[in-house]
Amino acid sequence: MKHVYFVGIDVGKDRLDVAVKAVDPSQPSQPTKRAHQAWASPNNEAGLKGLIERLQQLAPLLIVLEASGGYERHAYLAMREAGLPAALVQPGHARAFARSMGLLAKTDKIDALVLAYFAEVRRPEPAMLPTANQSRIADLRGVRSDLIDTRTAYKNRLKTASETTRRHIQPLLDELEKSIASVEAELKQVIKGNADDAKRAALLRTAPGVGPIIAATLVGELPELGRLSRREISALVGVAPMNRDSGRQHGKRSIKGGRNEVRDMLYMGAVSAAKWNPPIRALFERLTAAGKLFKVVMTACMRKLIVILNAMVAHGRPWSNPA
Repeated sequence: MKHVYFVGIDVGKDRLDVAVKAVDPSQPSQPTKRAHQAWASPNNEAGLKGLIERLQQLAPLLIVLEASGGYERHAYLAMREAGLPAALVQPGHARAFARSMGLLAKTDKIDALVLAYFAEVRRPEPAMLPTANQSRIADLRGVRSDLIDTRTAYKNRLKTASETTRRHIQPLLDELEKSIASVEAELKQVIKGNADDAKRAALLRTAPGVGPIIAATLVGELPELGRLSRREISALVGVAPMNRDSGRQHGKRSIKGGRNEVRDMLYMGAVSAAKWNPPIRALFERLTAAGKLFKVVMTACMRKLIVILNAMVAHGRPWSNPA
């Protein structure tokens, strides 16, 4: 019987540990103590080139990488652009999977093999690959976010700074303001540079609560918007509350996983929409009047907002007040 292959890749800053699991389709799935093949590749351009060539020869059914603070991004995009079936998973999901098999030891090689078995059993769907222009939008949005965080930190310090310290901080703040303005101008031009992205951003901005940065985030970092169901898009962003019930105990519902950057921006949009977007405002007022916690209210508003935006993009229609 011809084997099929599943690949797990544990991502580090400088190295990619790879494990290949060979599977006989006629046999039940089961874990293995040793990989069919295992190697490590440098997490750089040369290493990725060699890794992709080797994986293409292997022709795996699925490759799974664990999200690792952004270090996985270049490897993931390179594999997807090469036509390889790669999927990203959240670290918590992979670790819980390992614990379910009694694997408490943790090394890069073990993690890679666990991810290969995870690929075989769970079969996560490869996410939609962003276009080159969408990747540029995401990069610029990320830079802007970092600059905003740095500006906030310096502004907070400036409140209690001595005159000596103030002389050093103020010039830095002035430069940060210029850098933020420059990034925002470039972000605007990049969006305009692609007709589809510009059209989608303009469509999203018709919804009260969605400003230019939120629209840019959704265009660049949520290419699946408009292509998934309301439940799927809510789960993807991470605003679908999960039940915590067992027997007679009923725990609080909470949200987990998802795309943090998108969810953070969506929160800002929901705060604005709770004031200016009639359906969101009505939901906010109804849940607040019912005594719901603010966090619960805002999660519901975020979910309703992303569902509305998903429908707008799916049908290509600008926002309209249903009232």
